[in-house]
Amino acid sequence: MSFSPNSTITEFTADQAACQNESLTPTEELQQMRITEMERMQKISSHGGCDSGHKMGMAKPDTLADRMKLLLSTAKGADAHFLVGQSDKKELMHAHKAILIASSNVFEAMFQTDEENSNGTNAANISPNCPVLEVPDVELAAFKIMLSFIYTDDLSELNGDNAMAVLHAAKKYNIPRLVYASLQIPISELRNIFLAYNQALIFELEDFSIKCLRYICQNAAQLFESNDFLQIDQKILCNFLDRDCLLISDEFEIWKAALRWADEKCRQNGIECSAGNRRSLLGPALFNIRFPNIHEEDFAKCVVPSGVLTEKEVIGVYQFNSHPYLFFRGVPGLYSLKFPSHGRIFNWNKAKGNRRGTLALEIEKISEFMGESVESNRFSDAMEINGLAWKIKAEIRKKTDDTDEKKCLGFYLWCDAKKGEPCCVYSAIYRIEAENAESENSIGTLCDKVINRPSCSYLGFGNFISFAELMDQSNVFYNREEDKLTLIIDVTMKDEKTEKFDSDQSKSNGTLSMEIENLSEFAREIIESERKSETVYIKGLPWKIWARIEKKNGSTDNNEKWFGIYLLCDAPKEDKNWSCECLGTLRIVSQKSGFAGYKRGEFTNTFNNKSNNWGYPNFISFAELMNPCKGFYNKNEDKVTLAIDFTVKEAKTEDSS
Repeated sequence: MSFSPNSTITEFTADQAACQNESLTPTEELQQMRITEMERMQKISSHGGCDSGHKMGMAKPDTLADRMKLLLSTAKGADAHFLVGQSDKKELMHAHKAILIASSNVFEAMFQTDEENSNGTNAANISPNCPVLEVPDVELAAFKIMLSFIYTDDLSELNGDNAMAVLHAAKKYNIPRLVYASLQIPISELRNIFLAYNQALIFELEDFSIKCLRYICQNAAQLFESNDFLQIDQKILCNFLDRDCLLISDEFEIWKAALRWADEKCRQNGIECSAGNRRSLLGPALFNIRFPNIHEEDFAKCVVPSGVLTEKEVIGVYQFNSHPYLFFRGVPGLYSLKFPSHGRIFNWNKAKGNRRGTLALEIEKISEFMGESVESNRFSDAMEINGLAWKIKAEIRKKTDDTDEKKCLGFYLWCDAKKGEPCCVYSAIYRIEAENAESENSIGTLCDKVINRPSCSYLGFGNFISFAELMDQSNVFYNREEDKLTLIIDVTMKDEKTEKFDSDQSKSNGTLSMEIENLSEFAREIIESERKSETVYIKGLPWKIWARIEKKNGSTDNNEKWFGIYLLCDAPKEDKNWSCECLGTLRIVSQKSGFAGYKRGEFTNTFNNKSNNWGYPNFISFAELMNPCKGFYNKNEDKVTLAIDFTVKEAKTEDSS
């Protein structure tokens, strides 16, 4: 074979091999690449190591970096050979065992069995039988970047398009500095954030996984529309849908994204996009979709007809939407709700018709906050729900039943509305988010509470939890490392048009009524068990009937139960600037025609923040109440009806904010 010193040596590539003989088997293709590479290396060796235009007698590079770069590019003395990539993207790469061993203990372990043969070997002459290591699981470009880093510390080719492929190579061969460099690429520049998150989980890179997850949550609306989203596996989908902080317009968009994902998996598996197959492929991820938060019309027109949910699951969602407070109270006989009902924290849908929302307040430097004076407070950003602005208010309170005045965390839902705006009824779950995802949150619940300016602008818990308990080493609510905790309120506003209170709050008189069903069960409950009616507004103040199980005055026998009835002004304790004088009559309504009801004489009482109820603890004994001869108790329907007729003579209220 003749060879001119001035001729150009063309490197053999897999594409050229394919053009020469497209019928080569993989084994024949590898053999052809070896033979061609052997010929190339022999030409280089016979002319003093010249390649790709390097002329004989050319001066050697002056710097170590340039010498290493030349060594890598010419493969002079190479004794390690890798066939990298897959299919038509494979390429034969050459390196030097000594350099690889100095950089990676994985390479050291790979080559140690061949150590004796490598000493003194002129690797420029590659035998057709010389072992070539196949590397199909590393991208060719990533392998080249890794070799460039090993030889010269060069990272000029590392970017967002290849960072995760380089990370995979660096972890595979245990090159820590290259791992670190791969993780420094800005999250927003990564080609596929879902792949990056998956890599973070595989390699147990906790900090990196948190960064990826935060970016995905903050950009969920755009990312869930991408083709990359459709390629994630079920476990990762389940993880995403479980997050409270997905920044997306509403839950219906999450449902549509999950359905697209399921349809793509059906296509990949070559199966029909049926309701059963969709449900099967979604698996546990289905139960992280918050169907109760989807608008009723979207749920009825799109979710139900899809057939993915069972009939019982659909009924459970409908029942929850109709009476959420019954689920909060654990009323028996309802279909179970199998889906989360609390909202996403960063839901930014501000449509006036949106009747649900989740507010969050992250209190940083909580140890400093608890050291502040009583009534110091923090507010969350406002969220618009049902046309009104809402905030979380956190306040330092004194423990009301403790003479040592130990500090407690006050936790309120605050209506940041103007005077004269309408009242509203809500049910809410107040919770402190557990730092450990496997632990339960600290929860408080308020059902059918009324917020009404000016008499009441916030409601909640004055002593939700003591700071001593909150910061105790055994609890999971306080993040000691970051010195913070997160307060969350899941709010459901009720439709004012369906409520039973009169919107004319200026009237001075009214009648409250309450049916107590399952009275026989109520009678068996413990002393101080209670029931409350819905709210009626008189003179701008919220009024209720309050029924309790009481002991007979002076008696120590808990088995001798009496029925107590009270008129309750249910204004919050925090609202101290109100008082009123009223008169009225408490009565039990007759259940039989021809029978008179039961009532006590007319009362007059002044109500205020310190004394907000008046009534009779021993209004009637249960024995007399349930006597069928009296006509008060409907035995067939097991119920009794209470009523209070009253007039508010004078009411004084001031703005509580």
